[in-house]
Amino acid sequence: MNRNNTSKEELFEPYYQSKEAKRLKRDSAQQIREGSVQDILKLSMNTITFLFLFSLICLGIFFIFFFVFDQNIVMGLLFVALSLIAFQIFIQMKKGDKENRFVNQLPDTLSAVANSLKAGFSLDQAFEFVSMSMPEPSKSEFSKIHLNYRVGLTLKDSLEDLTQKYPNTEVKLFVSSLVLQSQVGGNVIPFLEELKVVLKERVKLRRSIAVGTAQTRLSTAIIALLPYVILMILVSSGWSALTNTLKGILLLIFAILMQVTGLFINSQLMKIDL
Repeated sequence: MNRNNTSKEELFEPYYQSKEAKRLKRDSAQQIREGSVQDILKLSMNTITFLFLFSLICLGIFFIFFFVFDQNIVMGLLFVALSLIAFQIFIQMKKGDKENRFVNQLPDTLSAVANSLKAGFSLDQAFEFVSMSMPEPSKSEFSKIHLNYRVGLTLKDSLEDLTQKYPNTEVKLFVSSLVLQSQVGGNVIPFLEELKVVLKERVKLRRSIAVGTAQTRLSTAIIALLPYVILMILVSSGWSALTNTLKGILLLIFAILMQVTGLFINSQLMKIDL
């Protein structure tokens, strides 16, 4: 009897271990705040661990450039600051990429909802169909909308998080139009078809603007990096007055501030409100 029990436990031990691993992974994922850096980078670590590793990386960058440039503290601190800025730009690019993918999928999402309603599904079932058939990030977003709508929240409350996570005109137009249509009533299918056409045209316009400004954005990035390349060459060649004297450090700080001001003005000039 004991032998049979033991063999049964041994037989199902991989199953129990798999269930426990999935539970721990799910609990760990729930501790990560949505929209945080860990969530954007798909890292399954808590905030304290992430900050500790991030601090170690920054410290490593400081010592690398500190010793590369003959124990120059200013160069070490400067490249730590540049690394932090580069990391922030990378995070913003990841968020922007997710937002663009969601906006580009909106016309197809509306088409899927309209086709589901034509087939006789309810709006709740249409959202469920979208959560099963669409790729990420629409899959996850409409899965949450479907769950919120099913537990009794209104359509407005279910869609409210979208405008906070994706604060752009297309998503606001989608949410406000769908909520208004549900309040007014009537046949929603022709409305969804018309809204799909409008959003598709806006997506095309957004892509055209991105292509048209790509060269300007690339030129801005090259011009922004060029002074630091020149600074590295000067310091490596022995011209270290900008980093070893008070006057040089003040001039360097002033130059960086002027560069930041110029980049901000340039970004505002390239900004196009749709």
